[in-house]
Amino acid sequence: MACCLCAKYFLLFFNLIIWLSGGAFLSCGILVLYKRDLHELFALLSYDSRLVPSFLNVGYVLIGVGALVFIVGLLGCCGSVRESRLLLGLYVFFIILVMGGELVVAMYTVLLGDEWDTKLPSTLKRRLQTYNYSTPHQFEFDLDTVHKQFVCCGIEGPSDFYANNDYKLYGNRLPSSCCNRLLLNGVCIEADSYRLGCFQIINEYVQFYSKLIVAIGIGIAVFELIALLMAVCVCRNTKDEDEFD
Repeated sequence: MACCLCAKYFLLFFNLIIWLSGGAFLSCGILVLYKRDLHELFALLSYDSRLVPSFLNVGYVLIGVGALVFIVGLLGCCGSVRESRLLLGLYVFFIILVMGGELVVAMYTVLLGDEWDTKLPSTLKRRLQTYNYSTPHQFEFDLDTVHKQFVCCGIEGPSDFYANNDYKLYGNRLPSSCCNRLLLNGVCIEADSYRLGCFQIINEYVQFYSKLIVAIGIGIAVFELIALLMAVCVCRNTKDEDEFD
């Protein structure tokens, strides 16, 4: 009985943490949807890629995961306080569902990492050859925004524009977004451009936040596993009837 009571309080504590993490996922999802300066970055990275998710999809997935984790934590808290086998059973089911989803996300991340390191830079460099100086489209607007936001030029550097027809047509001129100041009648030349490529800078950001997300994900998974075991323990030592009065 003492063991069951101890498991009950531990379950309550772990579920409070899970509940708060669900709220954090919800907040991140809403922030992603409304943070406009990230839209162009995700749009640029998802061009001609089947694995890199669109900006809106990332936000919706975070909100969906946050809502599910929030509900799971709430079920665990209510089930442990009321010692309800029904709520604890639903809690165990959803915890297994969430952990299965986390496994799918992990597998997807492995596939995405392979494309990110090998295919994405070359794909974007090929797309850069069609950069239109005179009639910009959505790709040009997105790339210009990323240039200014991350203080970079091209994918791996200004030399990526050498193969662009407009670069040669306009006298080895770079897009104006590649320079923090314009010289020679508003013309951006390589000598005055940003030296670093955008992929290198973005990759540093992605690597940092990826390690942070992986560490948080492992921590949440450990909490979920412990909470699952505690829920089973409490459920086995709970009376059959669920009394809600």
